[in-house]
Amino acid sequence: MNSASLRPQRPASEQQQTEQLIQDILTDAVDRRQLFPPAAVVRGYSHHQHKTQQQFTVQTQGGAFFIKIHELHALPRFAAEQESLLSILASQTIAVAAPLTAGTLQRAQEPAMAYLILQHIPLAVHGDWFSAGQQLAQMHSHHSTQGYGFVRTTWCGEHAQDNRWNQHWGDFFVQQRLLPMLQTLQQQGINLPHQEQALDYARRLLENHQPPASLLHGDLWSGNIGFNPDRQLSYPVLFDPASYYGDAEADMAMTELFGRFPQRFYEGYHSVAALRPGYEQRRPLYQLYHLLNHAGQFGGSFLLQAEHLLAQMHD
Repeated sequence: MNSASLRPQRPASEQQQTEQLIQDILTDAVDRRQLFPPAAVVRGYSHHQHKTQQQFTVQTQGGAFFIKIHELHALPRFAAEQESLLSILASQTIAVAAPLTAGTLQRAQEPAMAYLILQHIPLAVHGDWFSAGQQLAQMHSHHSTQGYGFVRTTWCGEHAQDNRWNQHWGDFFVQQRLLPMLQTLQQQGINLPHQEQALDYARRLLENHQPPASLLHGDLWSGNIGFNPDRQLSYPVLFDPASYYGDAEADMAMTELFGRFPQRFYEGYHSVAALRPGYEQRRPLYQLYHLLNHAGQFGGSFLLQAEHLLAQMHD
């Protein structure tokens, strides 16, 4: 036995541990025949942290990937994101980062984890907003014959969305969007005034509103859209969806909530599709859902905005 074998083994550096984690995930995907073998040859990576979720942009011999990693309980969320992206991709209207595979990884002496591997697309904040509006309108022209809902639960932020199929839009939005959000806040000890008044108002406003069941992004704010910066072929890209089939106005209302999209976006949208009469009255109702969601996660000004909007909802 040589002297080197008697030396204590140094713990792997944080960088080495990270590289090994990425390697293990890509190898697992290759072993499951979800990626081609060159994808497991890592050439470089960058690390991002999103709340408790780890994210990596990885360059490999088989291409570039974006990998999300979380605790095992996140697997249904990753599967829902994958299903949402695949639905948008299948519409052949607007680009998304293609979901390549979701899976789990169990490593020795460590808890199991969930991962999602996406195609990596370089993104810029601004680009052709007119085309973005046109392509979103085209996506909204894809309708479900099953009614309002989706094939599985999806998550808008930390909130699980009840996507069971419903034939009546007003009932779906009140019972499967607004009411669960208000109940979640109540469980957190937050009892907002004017709740029943607002729910009654929503029922009356949407009672005879039966829009086509359009494919929605579901969480469409400026942080979930980007533009490929290629000078020759720049194009809009959607990501982090919480999809379901519902009123196209729900997507449009959110684009006006946290800082309105550029005017060219709306010009592009309206060049393809017109919003129905009464949108201005329904817009605050659809925005309320996202304000309640943010109030539950972040409180503060979102809670005040939700209270203000609830107080305004009466005939």
